[in-house]
Amino acid sequence: KWIGKAQAQTEKLSELVNDLVTLARLDEEKPPARFARFDISGVVTETAESFQDFAAARGHALEADAAPGLSCCGDEYAIRQLVSVLLDNAVKYADEGSVIHLALEKSKKGPVLIVSNPCAGLDTAELDRLFDRFYRPDRSRSKQTGGFGVGLSIVRGIVEAHKGTIRAECPAEGVIQFVAVLRE
Repeated sequence: KWIGKAQAQTEKLSELVNDLVTLARLDEEKPPARFARFDISGVVTETAESFQDFAAARGHALEADAAPGLSCCGDEYAIRQLVSVLLDNAVKYADEGSVIHLALEKSKKGPVLIVSNPCAGLDTAELDRLFDRFYRPDRSRSKQTGGFGVGLSIVRGIVEAHKGTIRAECPAEGVIQFVAVLRE
């Protein structure tokens, strides 16, 4: 039993170190070196498909709607990570049995990625703080959900490296939505 706990702790620390390395690289590389044009519609669709089973295992439905044929000039790996972190957070923090929505839309500025989910007890006064490193709004769920409060900092770093913007908002009571606008 002790070996299993030690292994789990080692894996958590390894995850934290990897996240911190990612943050350090985002701080240093402006912009990341691997910028190229790629099919963001396909990337978002594939990433959403890879989260279907995880969402279902946690009792959620994941609805994804990516506008077809959109492209983006950027770091494809980083954009996959962006979508993954947003979906991972949505699955972990969504109200039990709820539907998580993912959309990719076209705008004049560039592709817009939107992830929303029901989240009761959300303090709307703290939405901007969600992107702060190590910030965790609900410490009581830390053991349930895992994580260290760096995922959304990574998201912000990725979006900013792509000359975009990201915000958290509440379009309706008890619903949180993350909107990332990437530049063309």
